[in-house]
Amino acid sequence: MTRQAAKDGDGTEPPATLRSRHAEATRRAVLDAARSLFGRQGYAQTSVEEIADAALVTKGAVYHHFLGKKALFRAVYDEVEADAQARAMRAADPGRPPVDQMVAMMNAYLDAALDVEIRRITLVDGPAIVGQEVDEIAQQQPGYLALRAFLGNSMADGQLMEVDPGALADLVGGLAWVAGLLIARAGDPDETRSALGPAVEAMLRGLAPGTGR
Repeated sequence: MTRQAAKDGDGTEPPATLRSRHAEATRRAVLDAARSLFGRQGYAQTSVEEIADAALVTKGAVYHHFLGKKALFRAVYDEVEADAQARAMRAADPGRPPVDQMVAMMNAYLDAALDVEIRRITLVDGPAIVGQEVDEIAQQQPGYLALRAFLGNSMADGQLMEVDPGALADLVGGLAWVAGLLIARAGDPDETRSALGPAVEAMLRGLAPGTGR
């Protein structure tokens, strides 16, 4: 079907399409407002009414798209965590050895943990609201799947120690998580980030072939 055929005879968008676009725009506005407020004020200090006001919608519109504040926070959390993982993946230079890429990705994630919005949502409020459990949904996220594939391929090429790639992906993710928590809870996040960098790098470089088991 052509774009023109999808329109009404007078050239306007069909009502159903307009409603769908309006609904998506409203949902996006709510998510953006919630992300800004949760990141700046925190979950407990932010009300649904404040989010609605910031998004220029009614409270009813917020509840139309999300069951409540916790469900809205979960949606924001997923987006922010995906953004942090994307920063890490972009730091990898395919032309460098896998261990160097892993160090670069980890450093990029730790730098992301210094971002006030990411730190507050995923590392301060996130554990209390969302929980720290590793579930099947998390293991289907693009970032996790990309990391696991990267590790498996690197082992097959002989550029990393051969261990279970799924287990290693979980451990690397856990290392990033714990390091992020240490940064988030530190009195001086920048100082803690600087101290963690060399320690984390030393652990990752132990995965290179020939470094011993």
